[in-house]
Amino acid sequence: MKSIKIKVWLTISCAIVVAESLIMLLFWLIPSIPPLIQTVIDVFLLALVVVPLMYWLDSVQINKIAQALHASNQLLLGTQDQALSLLIALAAVRDDQTGQHLVRSRLFVRVLAERLKKMGHYLDELNDDFIKVLYKVAPLHDIGKVGVPDSILNKPARLEVDEWALMMTHAATGASILNAAKESFDADHGLIATAAKIAESHHEKWNGSGYPKGLKGLEIPLAARIMSLADMYDALTGERPYKAAWTHEQAIQEVIRMKGIAFDPIIVEAFLLEESHFKQISDDFRADS
Repeated sequence: MKSIKIKVWLTISCAIVVAESLIMLLFWLIPSIPPLIQTVIDVFLLALVVVPLMYWLDSVQINKIAQALHASNQLLLGTQDQALSLLIALAAVRDDQTGQHLVRSRLFVRVLAERLKKMGHYLDELNDDFIKVLYKVAPLHDIGKVGVPDSILNKPARLEVDEWALMMTHAATGASILNAAKESFDADHGLIATAAKIAESHHEKWNGSGYPKGLKGLEIPLAARIMSLADMYDALTGERPYKAAWTHEQAIQEVIRMKGIAFDPIIVEAFLLEESHFKQISDDFRADS
């Protein structure tokens, strides 16, 4: 820092000496100029030299600061991506389909979000950055299942009432995990903050009958409403120890039936326009395919 100040001082000093020399030469060539006018001309010409020079030096420093901030921002984003990758790896450990469910879920939500944007809905939130964030964090929607025992996750039958109550805690647990991570890694970019909203609210229902908070309608974050439909479609069309996989057509009918009950009606409309895309993703990314 000291060397930079010395260089700046030397640059300004040299510029002033040169400028003064030129001014003195001017006055020598035109000796008839009155002293007061000489002073005014002296100040004016010095200003013409020094002010642009100071502005230039200032801009150089600003550019250096901007470059340093950009480098720092890139480092922060890299740290966030690493944290995100670790969290997704943790979520994948509890995925019963060797990670394929996580792959499908992020593709489903991106398809829905892009269709909603094309339809002109929720444009106050649905910009390109939001869609990118949604795609990145969708695999974290069930991260709270790390707190659910294997005996419940892998039970080859429907859950009992007490088991289901324990299973439902995964939404709040997931939000707690991600909110803790947000404090350390999320700063201003909203990646993990969005993931926390999805984890906590993707089992809420449009009519208020969901969990964990019984949110209703637009009280449910948009990211969670999108994830809710994507997650249910994938659950319906996937095989489970206690049920066979539903056909794509059966899943469509169930989504339609749950319009306005479990799902945002507008998101259902987006799904119906993209149902063939859903089927393609489902066929392409099944564990047995």
